[in-house]
Amino acid sequence: MNHTFDLEKVLHHLEHHLPSQGPLKDFIHHNTLHAFQNYKFENACMLASNIFGYKVFLTVEEYRSLYKKGRIRHDILEDRIISRKGLSNAEDWMFKLLHKQYDSSNNSRIGLLRGKWKHHYDIDLDAEVHKNLFKLVNSFLDQGVAVWKFPSIGKSFLETIREVENRSFFKILRTKRAKQLLLDNETTIESLLDILVAKKQLFEQYLFDQQFAHPGWSGLVVYVEKHPESLLDKRIISLVDFIKIDLILEIDALDNRYGQDNWEPLGNISTLEPFEIFGEVPYNEKDEMVAIWQESFEWSYYDQVLCGIQKMQTKPNTKINKTFQALFCIDDREDSIRRHIESFDKNCETFGTPGFFGVEFYYQPSTSQFYTKVCPAPITPKYLIKEEASEFELEKDIHFSKKTHHPILSILSSFSIGFFSAYRLIVNIFKPSMSPAASSSFSHMNKNSVLTIENKDANDLQDGLQIGFTLDEMTERVENVLKAIGMVD
Repeated sequence: MNHTFDLEKVLHHLEHHLPSQGPLKDFIHHNTLHAFQNYKFENACMLASNIFGYKVFLTVEEYRSLYKKGRIRHDILEDRIISRKGLSNAEDWMFKLLHKQYDSSNNSRIGLLRGKWKHHYDIDLDAEVHKNLFKLVNSFLDQGVAVWKFPSIGKSFLETIREVENRSFFKILRTKRAKQLLLDNETTIESLLDILVAKKQLFEQYLFDQQFAHPGWSGLVVYVEKHPESLLDKRIISLVDFIKIDLILEIDALDNRYGQDNWEPLGNISTLEPFEIFGEVPYNEKDEMVAIWQESFEWSYYDQVLCGIQKMQTKPNTKINKTFQALFCIDDREDSIRRHIESFDKNCETFGTPGFFGVEFYYQPSTSQFYTKVCPAPITPKYLIKEEASEFELEKDIHFSKKTHHPILSILSSFSIGFFSAYRLIVNIFKPSMSPAASSSFSHMNKNSVLTIENKDANDLQDGLQIGFTLDEMTERVENVLKAIGMVD
C-alpha cells in the first residue's frame, strides 16, 4: 500500500464524496449517494454504511418484528432465500434469519483516527472547534442578514480571518503558536497536519475524519468555491483555506487545554495502522441476511400494491365534466397529495409536472440589484423577468438599525426600544403578526407590481439576458407542458 501524501489527490477525493450542497436560494436536488453511483444500489448502501457509518437499512431485530406483524410475508421470504441461496440451503438460512444473533453495532472507517483525541486526551475537538468555525464561515458568507458586514469583504476567507485576528480587540485564537501559524504565509496544510498527526501515512485519514465531522459546511464551501455565482453577494473561499482554519483551531484548542508541550500528535500515541478508506469492504453473512430481509420487505409491499391494482375494476371510458384540473410539482409529496384530493372529489383531475412549468428565467425584484434563478440547477436561463412600476417601500424594523451599535445611542435605545419590544412581544402572543425582519416568499413582489413578461424587442437585454419572453416562446412552453402531462384533446 502506498503511504505517500498527495494533497491535490486527497482534496479531489474529498470534493467528490462531500455533499454538493449549494445555498438554499435555488432549486435543490442532491443525491446523497452520488459518490457511489457507479455501484448497484444494494452495494452502494453497504459501502456507505461501512465507510461513513450511515444507517441505510433496518436492523435485523426490526425486520424480524415486521415479519411477526405480517408486513413481511413468509412465502415471499422463503422465495427470496431460495432465489439467493438455493433450495438446499433454504432451511439453514431461514433459521439464521429468524433466530441467529448478530452484532448490531455500526462501525465506520471515517472518524476512527480523529476519535482517538477523546480516548487519549479526553477532549471533544468537535465541541471545542465547531462553535467558532461555523460562526466564522457563516458570518463570512452572510448575504445581508447580519446588521454588520464581515470585515474586509473582497479578500479571501483566510486573508479576512488573519485581518480580524490582527485588528480585533477580542481575538479568535487563544494561544501564541496558533496565532503565529495563522499569520504565517508559509503555513501549509501539511505543516499543520505534521503538528496534529505527525505520520504522513495518516494525513489523508485525518482530513476525511475532520471534514466529515461537518460534511454540510465542507460541501457548501466546495460548492461556493466551484460556483461563486451561486451567491448573490460573492465571496472568495476555498476548501484549502477552510481546512487550514479548521486545523489551526484544533491546535489552538489543544494548546489552550494542555499547553504546547504537554500533548503529542495522534500518530505518536495511536496504534491505528493506515488503511485504504475506500478500499474493498468485505461482504459478510450479516450483510447477506440484511439484503434478504430488505428484498423480502420490498416484495411484500410490491405484491400488495400489484394485487390491489389487479383487483381494481376498470370503469367504462365515459366523458365526465371535470370539476377542476390541478397541476402539482413532481416531488416526494406530490402523489400522496394528489390521491388525497382525488379521494374527496372523484370528478377532479390532477397532473404532475416540474414545478417551474418549463419556464426558465431569472427574477429581479424592484428592490433588489440581484437576480434569483427560478428553475432547476442544471438549466441556465437566458431570460429575465423584472418587477417594475412598484410603488411600495420595504418595511424596516427599528431593532435592526445600526444606531443601536453606537456607544451612547445604544444606551438610549435600550430604554426606548426595549420597552417597545416588551409591548410588541405581549401583543404578538394574542395577535401574531409578521415582522419586517422575517423572510417571506410573498414579500418578494407587491400585489400591485407589474412584471415584464412579454418581450417585444429582440434588443431588450440586460447583462446578456433577454427581458421577457416573445409570444412564440411563451406558446412553446405552454404547449410543452400540456403535451408532457397528456392534456392534448
